[in-house]
Amino acid sequence: MSLLTETDCDQFSFMCSQFQNIMLDFLKFRTFCQKIINALVSSADFETLRSKGNHTTTYQHKKYNIKLECRKSKNTIENEFIFVDIFITPHYYFNGNKHNGNDFTPEDCKQVLTEIFFSILEIEPSEFVKLQLINLEYGININPEVSIRNLIEGILYYKKTPFVFSSSIKTYKITNATSYKQIKAYDKGIQFIDYPQYGIQRNTFRFEIRSKQAKNIRKLGICSLDDLFRDEVYGTLGESLLSEWENILLVNLEPDLTGLNSNEAKYMNEASTVEFWITKLQNPYRNTYAREIKKYYHKSQNRNNLHHQLRVQILDKIFHLLSGANSIQGMPMKSGFKKNEKIPSD
Repeated sequence: MSLLTETDCDQFSFMCSQFQNIMLDFLKFRTFCQKIINALVSSADFETLRSKGNHTTTYQHKKYNIKLECRKSKNTIENEFIFVDIFITPHYYFNGNKHNGNDFTPEDCKQVLTEIFFSILEIEPSEFVKLQLINLEYGININPEVSIRNLIEGILYYKKTPFVFSSSIKTYKITNATSYKQIKAYDKGIQFIDYPQYGIQRNTFRFEIRSKQAKNIRKLGICSLDDLFRDEVYGTLGESLLSEWENILLVNLEPDLTGLNSNEAKYMNEASTVEFWITKLQNPYRNTYAREIKKYYHKSQNRNNLHHQLRVQILDKIFHLLSGANSIQGMPMKSGFKKNEKIPSD
């Protein structure tokens, strides 16, 4: 269900043609190129981390937290692999493996990717097309003028799939939208509250998507590492984030009832509970839930409509970046990804 107006779409189409603050958090590449495979697994910069059965070996870079997962078939000899997966987290690398709570522009990302793949892994740019992207996490950070705790708790559903708090980390909610896609909502301020030196504002909210299937990543215009050096890809990712935000049900747990009559106030209080929306989902009429969301957002208006407020802030964040603002780098990028350094969970 899309709540985008024609004006929103026109504005966003313009912004998507420019650089935006779409942050790449985790990337998993797969290559079948034997030249690249042989160079990586024979490099003195990697050491064996562990083996999974007889057919998978994991290697860890000795200096940077870059991981390889190498797969062999039943009939191949030792250290002869049919493909290798490369795992990196660009935004953390950008901040010296400390955090991902600041801005990370496409230009920053391109510099990080060049440093990791060309300077560290010594893969030629002409070979970037041979690294297929098969797992992707991307998101955006904003600073809402509302309680982040109530915001996170008020995020209830992606379409009709419920959000749940992580069992181990209470700073974010997650939903398995499909077998290949996850949607995440983070309270980044509380996640890094014990690290004031990072300069992360307490009210930092992160909205993130993880795609775990290559054919769906290709729908975003990304097939290989080579595509992450194209400006238009970042516009597509931004459009994807905004589109997915439209599928989120966010209720205001503390609605402002000033000026509302008794019936309006009663509705706003009832609609701020999970139980209210469960009954709408259980209604045998197929469109009841979707119609109720439209009704709720309409009755909320801008004052109580947190969903609309955050959508506006996402758009404003992109306008801000177009005005020439640069991302803030907490650590020199060259400090990189130190191995075995403890960091807060993502």
